[in-house]
Amino acid sequence: MNYKLEPANQYRSQAIDLLIANNLPVSDLDKSKPLYVLVIDEQVAATAGLELFEKTALLRSVSVKKDMQGQGLGKTIAREMEEIAKKKGVDTFYLLTTTAKDFFEKNGYIVIDRNEVPDTIRSSSEFSSVCPSTATVMKKDLTAKKKILFVCIENSNRSQMAQAFASMIGKDAVEAYSAGSKPSGIVNPKAIAAMKELGYNLQNHSSKSLDEAKTHAPFDAVVTMGCGDACPWMPAKKHIDWEIPDPRNMEREAFNKVRDLIKEKVSDLLITLK
Repeated sequence: MNYKLEPANQYRSQAIDLLIANNLPVSDLDKSKPLYVLVIDEQVAATAGLELFEKTALLRSVSVKKDMQGQGLGKTIAREMEEIAKKKGVDTFYLLTTTAKDFFEKNGYIVIDRNEVPDTIRSSSEFSSVCPSTATVMKKDLTAKKKILFVCIENSNRSQMAQAFASMIGKDAVEAYSAGSKPSGIVNPKAIAAMKELGYNLQNHSSKSLDEAKTHAPFDAVVTMGCGDACPWMPAKKHIDWEIPDPRNMEREAFNKVRDLIKEKVSDLLITLK
């Protein structure tokens, strides 16, 4: 879906109407508080507000047009706000919500006590008067690296490529690891060739056991691929299983389709962990 993100400005009245339609407060939203919109076909599809307090920021006014909900637009605009904030030197996000706790937890926010909020954030109008005292307070560290472990049977194909994609896409924000329930001891030359086509050198990787991977625990996510009951429990915030065929005996075209599927899944995973 093609969209453009920009300050509300000419779309401000549409943005305010959308917030009102979603029962979100607007009484304190003067023009000194930045409000952003996702615009699709010249219509405001989603909104988000950002109040900056040096190294911290308040995320607010996240809303999506009702007939466009369920398409990932809330996640998209929240992620865009995080990127804007990081470029401005912000390392911690805070927010208040009465209805969207589950949504924000899926996007890496944790529930905290109101007393843990810095005075600068607590003095904002949203905290001091606009939102009820019963609202859930949440926080997200924008600087912490996400640790992910990918596990398959041999640690020769799927988990190796997933680790590579996590490093390529997540860059400095991710620590990616891989392991096998029955490691083969080698990285499949087919996997090396498939990743070389995308500019990544898998020859620097080695096939590792789960015992070796445990030294890096706990993880933000452990992703398993085809190892079934042979994959023991690992300490992690999330445990995810991907149904991805083992490509080790596939020809190049089919192998690369599996590679591309892994890339797509890793991209989606990193969005949810942000």
